[in-house]
Amino acid sequence: MITIKDVLNSDVFKKYKILAGENGLSREVTTITVAEVPDAANWLRGGELVCTTAFFISNKDLEQKEWIESLILNGASALAIKTSRFLGVLPESIIECANSYKFPIIELDHEITWPVIIESFMDYLTNQRIKIMQLIEDVQRDLINLVLENNTIQTIVNKISALVENTIIIEDAKLNLIALGNVEGSLQPDLDSPLLKARINDAFRQKVIKSGFYKEIKSGAKKEHLEINLNVPEKKNVRNYMIPIFSNKTIYGFISLLESHRAYSSKDLIVLKNSSTAIALQLMKQYLNQQTYRKKNLALIEDIIHGRIHTQIVFEYDFLNINLTDPMIAILVDYVEPDHENNYFWERSEDLITIIIKKHLNKHFQQVIMGNNGSLFTILVSFKPNQVKHVPALVKQAMLTALKELDKQFGEDKFLIGIGGAFPQPEMTGKSFKQANTALSVVKKTSGRRGNLLLFEEIGIHRILSLIQDTAKIRDFCDDFLLKLKQYDEENENVLLNTLHEYLLCDCNIKKTAEKLFVHPNTITYRMKKIKQLIKHDLDIPEFKMAYLFALEAEDLLKQGVIDNKK
Repeated sequence: MITIKDVLNSDVFKKYKILAGENGLSREVTTITVAEVPDAANWLRGGELVCTTAFFISNKDLEQKEWIESLILNGASALAIKTSRFLGVLPESIIECANSYKFPIIELDHEITWPVIIESFMDYLTNQRIKIMQLIEDVQRDLINLVLENNTIQTIVNKISALVENTIIIEDAKLNLIALGNVEGSLQPDLDSPLLKARINDAFRQKVIKSGFYKEIKSGAKKEHLEINLNVPEKKNVRNYMIPIFSNKTIYGFISLLESHRAYSSKDLIVLKNSSTAIALQLMKQYLNQQTYRKKNLALIEDIIHGRIHTQIVFEYDFLNINLTDPMIAILVDYVEPDHENNYFWERSEDLITIIIKKHLNKHFQQVIMGNNGSLFTILVSFKPNQVKHVPALVKQAMLTALKELDKQFGEDKFLIGIGGAFPQPEMTGKSFKQANTALSVVKKTSGRRGNLLLFEEIGIHRILSLIQDTAKIRDFCDDFLLKLKQYDEENENVLLNTLHEYLLCDCNIKKTAEKLFVHPNTITYRMKKIKQLIKHDLDIPEFKMAYLFALEAEDLLKQGVIDNKK
């Protein structure tokens, strides 16, 4: 891209003066033309540097403004004018109009002729285009070679940063930081610097997300760029130039050029735009590699929990110093994925979930093996046999901390977690996995009441239910206590079962039950009167109070299919 500023810095314009529209010098210019008739704007195609002596311009302010606006609205990039020939001083109406549209008006020396201007401009434009094509070819070749040589995304970003002599920032489609390149190459920028603090924070992220640029890209539109100024203490406004990384109608993220060292030029923007292909390719490779790694981990986990210790996958991991001799506790994490609004965004959810969970578990445990099948993540955490008593509580603490970060990143109530028991024998890992699965099944049903994380040892009634092998007997028990209430609800479209359940969970407190169900206490009193007429046992007797709660919990788990597979 060649801008008006580039042209003014060339030998084409040896003597010039900017009369108006100085804020528009970054406009792209593609050709030059002479306009010496009032309706010349109708012949513009866009991107022209328009040259004129303005001898035809009326001395009426309204007509002068209309003429300038006609050039702007028809795509002219700037106006070069010889004011001394006919116009004299540029009218204030034209200056105001040009400033409002950020449309540069440049005063030329009256002695220079149009043929000289046009010939010089076209020679300059041709030479610059050749240089740009060579620059594009060099940049793409160098970056693609880095990708083919299996260099990391950080190496590629550092290369781009060196080319533009400024900080480069790569973010995913949801504006999570992937890589940050410094001018000094492999040295990482100072993340505590005021500039980077102003750039890499949630306030900036939200500003972009709320912008029309981001919303249009999210809907599938191919927007070119977004330029945002950062307010940094003890510095002027620092520009951040951001472009989307597109490939095959998918947006992989964003690449930003931050003016950390010097003002960027049009050539820097060319480098930036032509780096996106290599970045997209590298991100795609990285995603496929990580996906393969996670599936391999999952295969290893399945072998461990099923006691298969002589398989090929276990043999391969033995050479990677993976310790399979210590006991392990199992964790299951289910990510309740939101409905995606479109297929344009490349999702890094699996990567981010893995990174966050491992980060918190690794603070307490040296070895964490983690794999996933879609939205279900399976984790095995190794520990020493003498730690067995403290491991469940430590794992719970780490996962609660991880859950807070996951909620902040993805939104609340998107994750459900079940944690199995800890056993001193490595061969008991399979049992821990089954317990984690039971805990996860229970937390799916009870997450609203008991939170989104559950240890198997904290299950209570549900743990008893999980031990009962005869499902038919559970169904008979539930019908014996609840059948009349179920029939009444079905016939009258009522909610007596749910009311009784909440009433018992709230320790038979009318007011608390009403608050839970968002109804008036009188409504609960009325329903409980009807319930007591239908059931055959007295709820004031603790034995029957527990029996009804047990039956209601079992009924819910039967509906969920959690205990329906028992024989």
